[in-house]
Amino acid sequence: MRRRSSLPVTFLVPTLAILLVLSMVPTLYAIVIALQNRELSSTGYSWVWFSNFADLFLDRRFLNAVWVSVKWEIVTVIATMVVAIGLGVLMFEVAGPRLRNFYCLLFIIPVLLPRVSAAFVWKFAYHPLYGIATYPYRLVTGGLIFDPLSKPGTALFAVASVDVWQWGLFFAVIVLKLLETLPPQPIEAARLDHVKRWQIHAYVTLPMLKAPLISLMFVKMIESLRSFDLIYVMTRGGPGVATETLDMYAFSQGFIESGKVSYASAMAVLMMIATVITFTMLWKRVQA
Repeated sequence: MRRRSSLPVTFLVPTLAILLVLSMVPTLYAIVIALQNRELSSTGYSWVWFSNFADLFLDRRFLNAVWVSVKWEIVTVIATMVVAIGLGVLMFEVAGPRLRNFYCLLFIIPVLLPRVSAAFVWKFAYHPLYGIATYPYRLVTGGLIFDPLSKPGTALFAVASVDVWQWGLFFAVIVLKLLETLPPQPIEAARLDHVKRWQIHAYVTLPMLKAPLISLMFVKMIESLRSFDLIYVMTRGGPGVATETLDMYAFSQGFIESGKVSYASAMAVLMMIATVITFTMLWKRVQA
């Protein structure tokens, strides 16, 4: 009995210790660097403590990056969940078992693509002259050129559509499988009472799936924070700073423009703290 009880500890403790080291060492090192004034062009440094954090709130470009990051989170999360629920319910109502399997296989393909590859494909699709995504606009307007990636008002939404294309379709498969696991009796009873299809899902099936749908939303919120590669390939944060998120601005300040490693680390630390606090508050509010 003792050997059996100690077996989980034997496997878990080394793994958790390695994960703890891999997560905490870079985090603590980033905090230390954020309290200094290190630059790539110099080996010397001194302790400036919270000066970098104070400078951030006087940086208009940083404040813009915060606002862009918030917009990115709102747009991608809401659009992904709407697409996922809509397509999942549509497949559940219209498609048969074989057709559902075909759609599931088809919808999983986008998320299997590397993010950089998907970004290059869609960047060409949004090409103002040869892109398939801009062709309907040229057809309707008689050949007028439209470049959504070069306009501040449409660039963020154009890039967000690629993120939704990848994750919205994948989440639709998950929503479909969740609907298939529900007990059929409440749905059949509602149909016998001649309840409309949208009412069945609005008042019966989706409320029953509240917990897993909230979990999916949190997964997407976390995943949307990892948007650097997609935005960098498609717009490089442009036009101007219209699509420059916090991680892109930190990368630019730390390695591209000025080499202010400590300033970039301060941004990363502040982003980590804000993310932890926000997600904790949202999780407690949802669980209440």
